[in-house]
Amino acid sequence: MPFTNTVTYFICKCANLESLQHCIQTGVWACQDRTNPPHPKDLLVSAYSQGSVVFIYSVNNQRGWHGYARSVGDSLPESTNNYLQSDHSCDPKFCGRNFKQKVQGDSESSEDSSSTKTWYFFKIVWMKNFLDFNKQECLPFENTTELLLPDGTPLNKARNWQQVSQEVGRRVCCLIDEHHQKLCLEIVMKRMTKSSLYEESFLKQEEASITTETDGWVTAVEKVKRELGKVHLVCPFGSQRYNCSVAQSDQDIFIVYQAKTTQMLSLDPPRQTIKNSEKLFVDYTVLELQRYCELLLMGDQRCVETLFLSDTKALYLASPEWKELCRVRDKLLTKSCFEKYLKEAQGTNGLKQLEKWKVSNSEVEDLPPQLNKLAYICLRLLQNARELVSMRTLQVYRSEDSLERTELLDVRLGKYKYSKMMLLFQRYLSEIDSLKDSIENDKIYEAKPIIDKWLISCRLQDLQENPYAASLVLLK
Repeated sequence: MPFTNTVTYFICKCANLESLQHCIQTGVWACQDRTNPPHPKDLLVSAYSQGSVVFIYSVNNQRGWHGYARSVGDSLPESTNNYLQSDHSCDPKFCGRNFKQKVQGDSESSEDSSSTKTWYFFKIVWMKNFLDFNKQECLPFENTTELLLPDGTPLNKARNWQQVSQEVGRRVCCLIDEHHQKLCLEIVMKRMTKSSLYEESFLKQEEASITTETDGWVTAVEKVKRELGKVHLVCPFGSQRYNCSVAQSDQDIFIVYQAKTTQMLSLDPPRQTIKNSEKLFVDYTVLELQRYCELLLMGDQRCVETLFLSDTKALYLASPEWKELCRVRDKLLTKSCFEKYLKEAQGTNGLKQLEKWKVSNSEVEDLPPQLNKLAYICLRLLQNARELVSMRTLQVYRSEDSLERTELLDVRLGKYKYSKMMLLFQRYLSEIDSLKDSIENDKIYEAKPIIDKWLISCRLQDLQENPYAASLVLLK
């Protein structure tokens, strides 16, 4: 922000996020006389006579700075009645709900419960705020712990309408600017990352316009071999992986490939993740070997599950090297992996969504088809979480006659009423809760050197199979 030579900085405390949001939207703020002078109104009039004024905002109990605004030159504080007569941007309902209930009052005036004190309104212009990100976003207090008030008190303990030095005020505003810029950059990077994943469909529309499941697998795998590198693993990514597919199930393919070592070492390495950009007959996820190993060590349950498919019908293709990697699979059944299963099952896109639906449909017991599918996914996640804590293994591919498969298909096909289904979920959660403390903290340090060695071995083997490429590397 541009700063003039004479700028007075005040801290403005909001009682809640709603008051802050209203202020941002209307460009109106207010102050009220304190029990003892100096009153904020008088401080503002004095500051206005000397130059411009900057207001730095913080919402109570949010532990951060939510933005800053500057004064409007000709907008001196006006009393409630005068202001409402001259400007209707401040809704009387807003005044009654917030100001009389001390939402915007300073800490001194709030000690007096009288609602007869006059409020003084004034216009402001916001220079920076975080409303475009989310209501709770702010510059954390931890970023300003070294800044002090004139009396030596930490800035983070400043009271409402407390004046701060120009040096401290300017520094806080600059930090807010930097944090805002950082958030904007993160959004841009996320968009670029997402765009890079989908910018060009790996399988063209004509290649994916196939009519059989086998054709889909063959087409995808052969193209990966031809254009990307050696294929180590091909398996399903959806209900086929669990032997629970129905007529409506999509065809989802999961492929792990190894790029050329020379390409990985170049300035133009291959994309680590490739997904289809549009709804094709085949939905595919393609991971480069390094990304696959990273996800295994992070406890990504979908990748860890693949290591438990080695002896099942769900495995379409597996290299000898990948089968060697399966020997370390038990070391990857970590607490992180367990928590990911549980979090996904119980999160806002899991059981909480089912409970939310029930609140709006209290008299209905039959779930719509899309929620039956969601319930099926939640149950599958809970089944795997229970297996992990109780047996220290994963039964990913459900056998035809297993109770787990029967439960999954019955839920998927809508055979469970809501109440009966929630009892089923509760049974699994109770079993999991009784066993979860038995999980040791992650011992990923045991698996990491093994996977490192395995990955390096694959890279070196590629060099040995390509003598010319190896000689180029050795020349370096």
